[in-house]
Amino acid sequence: MKICFASLRKKINYTDTLEYGMDVFYEPYRHYVKNNPQHEYSYYNFHFGRKGAKRDNNAVKNADVVILAAVQEFIYFIKAMHPTDIEKSQSKIRELYPHLNDKHIILMTQDRGVDKNLILNYTFENQVTPKSFVTIDEMDFTGCLQGLKYYFMTQKIRFDSDKDTDFVYWGSDKSKFIDGVKSGDERLGIIRQICKRKDITSTIIGRWPSSVPVVKKWIPLQETLAYLDRSYSTLCFNWIDQTALTGRYHEAIACDIFPFVWKDYDTHNILVVDGFQRISSIVELVEKIKEVKENKEWLKRIKKDFLERIPTEKGYYEEFDKKLTMSL
Repeated sequence: MKICFASLRKKINYTDTLEYGMDVFYEPYRHYVKNNPQHEYSYYNFHFGRKGAKRDNNAVKNADVVILAAVQEFIYFIKAMHPTDIEKSQSKIRELYPHLNDKHIILMTQDRGVDKNLILNYTFENQVTPKSFVTIDEMDFTGCLQGLKYYFMTQKIRFDSDKDTDFVYWGSDKSKFIDGVKSGDERLGIIRQICKRKDITSTIIGRWPSSVPVVKKWIPLQETLAYLDRSYSTLCFNWIDQTALTGRYHEAIACDIFPFVWKDYDTHNILVVDGFQRISSIVELVEKIKEVKENKEWLKRIKKDFLERIPTEKGYYEEFDKKLTMSL
């Protein structure tokens, strides 16, 4: 079978974990390619190595299966980018339409906002009719595929550092849906309030409106570790599906950060093990931050339970292999 792995927007030259947010898909796929030589592999705008990624339309044209590793695809349709930049990117994708028709497409996604509807109706502008379309979501894996981040982060060599920051948040504003419709997500307002507090210290990283003071707008997770290792707590949000998990929970545990969650996050308690973790107000958050700073047993308990619930790194690769094989 001829399989093309494609990055539609950003050119990706993948060399190691924590360089890109989608490494939890890139790294398992690298293992899959190595362990399944019966297939013929090609790449579009993606390469395993420091250089070599190119937009090879023939790679898509000649493939039986096209795997789309979608990275924050929704931001192109929430009126958050300059129209010129969007059109430049979109024009390259339009070249692929004739080659994507009647193809088996597999979408790999780690965001509730990136799904079949977004890809077919917005990214492909209703101009592509695939033979079939399958989605592989991060939540299709035990404890969420983001569990791999725990292993990636704890395996990195880091300098020891003392914790001196009460709260850290790394991510982005999710206040808009497609077409700029308000999502109802509360995190922007919550993060603003936290930043204004005088009784706790905070560090914010990511893409935020100017009303939120950030230390860095966007940096690879590898570089974010220096800030995370110094922090005591964070707050996990979900913006579409409250039953789902997000990578922030796993990443927090890897840096000995206590993972508080906003209201109904992880509704079915896949990883959230104690009601103490749930936060419904800023005042409650501040009081609980003080408690986890004073009582280290809270983090120890949450971390122990977390490690009992997620697979090993090898276990994740085996799950990925089975899932992708079934999806081909």
